[in-house]
Amino acid sequence: MNKKERFLLITLAFVQFTHVMDFMIMMPLSTQFQEAFKISPAKFGALVASYNISAGIVSLLGALFIDRFDRRRVMLLAYACLVTGTIACGLAQSYGMLLAARIFTGMFGGVLSAVLLSIVGDSIPFERRASAMAIVMSGFAAAAVLGVPVGSIVANAFSWHVPFFAIAGVGILVFAGMVKFIPPMRNHIEAAKATNPVRSLINIFNSANRMRALLLMALLMLGHFSIIPFIPTYVEYNVGLPRSYVAWIYLSGGICSVVAMRIVGRFADRLGPFRVFALLSVLTVIPLVFITHLPPTTLAVVLAATCLFFIFGGTRTVPSSTLITATAEPHQRGGFLSINAAVQQLASGLAAFIGGLLVVELPNKQIEHYDWVGYVAVAASLLAIPVAYFVKPISQAKPNA
Repeated sequence: MNKKERFLLITLAFVQFTHVMDFMIMMPLSTQFQEAFKISPAKFGALVASYNISAGIVSLLGALFIDRFDRRRVMLLAYACLVTGTIACGLAQSYGMLLAARIFTGMFGGVLSAVLLSIVGDSIPFERRASAMAIVMSGFAAAAVLGVPVGSIVANAFSWHVPFFAIAGVGILVFAGMVKFIPPMRNHIEAAKATNPVRSLINIFNSANRMRALLLMALLMLGHFSIIPFIPTYVEYNVGLPRSYVAWIYLSGGICSVVAMRIVGRFADRLGPFRVFALLSVLTVIPLVFITHLPPTTLAVVLAATCLFFIFGGTRTVPSSTLITATAEPHQRGGFLSINAAVQQLASGLAAFIGGLLVVELPNKQIEHYDWVGYVAVAASLLAIPVAYFVKPISQAKPNA
């Protein structure tokens, strides 16, 4: 990997970091929002969901045009709007204003995810792409580490407005790095413009190979986000640990993910992304079952289970993203990855919704049937293996597959 590629990937990792932080920062602020705006938990849920829904819708619409423009320009515009939306969140003085700001921010979050992966796919050969994905995805893991504890600490020390301004401030610096290190990317434009955008979209959905890639993404989200939303509640009320320990779970899990992703990326390049993905998916079953069946125990036992979950389950995004980005030709890659971003957003919301349908809250706030959620996550993780086997790079896929 040369110096130019490294600076590009580090820049993209910071883009990923600030983008995910912008979403994660909402999680620890539920109490502050409910007190500030006198809203119910359901309305707070709407604030969180509004981002995913707008990101999913705009990503689907973006599939029609995203490949017809320079990837650098699209990314700079989407990121500038994301930062603007984040500032608007910090300035909001009412629930309605904050909801509108979250919808606006989400509109560009989905597009940003698609064009970011498109840049990696266009810039890095498939043989080295997993290592590149590991660098970029480390931004996601770092945001998972810092999002909840930093958001909580800053909001408690100052106000809920400040975390948004802090993210926007970092975003402005990242934007300067994007201008310097992301080169123009126009080689795909001529072929994209030669194809009718609606026809191009139809071609994407007509490809069985790309449909398997989208199914793979949906299964990953189901195997991951069905259990994550309930970890804090289960740990506090079923396992019996203080609420303050939840920050340690995310912190230690995120650190493990950041370290493990680089290792997984190297092995995926050496052994092939499918082999590494299959191994990680099998290993993920262990912490999935362990977490969803934990009895009252110590923090050390919980950290062991959750760290294994973040290591095995979280790092699967490296080989899976490597496979998914390789299923489309450059002139269709942005459009396909926009659809993929929409599937990711909607599937993560669906996963949390399914988990909510399965678990039952008792009068003492303990939850029942969390083990059922674990079985769903295990089934999704294992089903993802044969699906991933049939997801082939465009160079290996059969014609019309």
